Amino acid sequence: MITHVGIIDQDPVRLITPLLDEAVPADKMIFIGTEKQQQQYDRLASILTSRNIIVEFFIIPDIINVTKIRQRLNQLADQLKQDSRDVWFNASCGLRHRLLSAYEVFRSFHWPIYVIEPFSDEMCWLFPNDREQQQVQDRIQISDYLTIFGARCELSDNPMPESLNDQLWELGQRWASSALELGPGLATLNYLATTCRKEQVLNVELSEKQQGYKELGTLLTDLEETGLATYHDGILTFKHEEARRFANGEWLESLVHSTVRAIQNELPTIQDHSLGVQVYRKIGEREVRNELDVATIVNNKLHIIECKTKGMRDDGDDTLYKLESLRDLLGGLQARAMLVSFRPLRHHDLVRAQDLGLAIIGPDQLGELYTHLHDWLKGAGGQAHNPA
Repeated sequence: MITHVGIIDQDPVRLITPLLDEAVPADKMIFIGTEKQQQQYDRLASILTSRNIIVEFFIIPDIINVTKIRQRLNQLADQLKQDSRDVWFNASCGLRHRLLSAYEVFRSFHWPIYVIEPFSDEMCWLFPNDREQQQVQDRIQISDYLTIFGARCELSDNPMPESLNDQLWELGQRWASSALELGPGLATLNYLATTCRKEQVLNVELSEKQQGYKELGTLLTDLEETGLATYHDGILTFKHEEARRFANGEWLESLVHSTVRAIQNELPTIQDHSLGVQVYRKIGEREVRNELDVATIVNNKLHIIECKTKGMRDDGDDTLYKLESLRDLLGGLQARAMLVSFRPLRHHDLVRAQDLGLAIIGPDQLGELYTHLHDWLKGAGGQAHNPA
């Protein structure tokens, strides 16, 4: 039996990912933490027990007293030695004084010690020094990742048939490639679809002025040819609610998600992705819901993509700060986030996004969406591994 041991901290993803690697032997995991970290432990344990890995919580004192912490860790080491187990210490996580104390104890027993390097996601051996580094397999899923950070999620079922998905991807690419020209027309289409939502109907009458918009006419023809809507005598009728939502801005989300799926064929470090993820977090006694337009896990790191078809003149800062906050709350230190905007961005928004560490794809880049997304996702590091 091989037992892994690691210290819980605020970003414990790297305690979980090596245990999901089929090439890494793991029968049991002992999490070291304080009594206050019981809830964190419970979340981590739920991920591993579902995969038939035994878990245990070893409590250390919540004090800054290295001597007492080391004494407690020596008790754990003695217990492990008596059980005659092979023990591996994962030194990737933990507050500095706890981590160094644990390293000293486990090193004195000559047990293997490794760290998961954050960018490359490689298992690097601190002891013994003759073991080769190895890439950690990309196995963690979106739901697992969010569980680690205290959130639960609902992944949407895509109601569109695959053949229509291909059509919608082509339609989205066409609209995105003409973002600057079609902008006013899409803003009007978005308004019409929003009107339907507010009135809870699938049809809306266009004003005479709207009927004369050339760009809008192009978009309505596209919707008719795809079978998503009909337009007759100034009345626009959506085929179903999914079609209305598509016209209401979900076309960009669908395009981005379909592009991520296409990139996965070339970039195997993309291990999971989903469109329209509903995320629920407990804050005190209430539950707060957020939606992630597109979420994907790349090289064991959460990536969040916000898609915006409306202008950001009034809520630009709010959009960016919210995206930064969700990235940090749901993904930890290694998570990444991007804003894909169909409407032009102000210089102020671009500077603010850079300050917050957010990637941006604007309307003038949408025609090369595949290339820009590919480069960003590849920037998560890691490398393809040969499947077992």
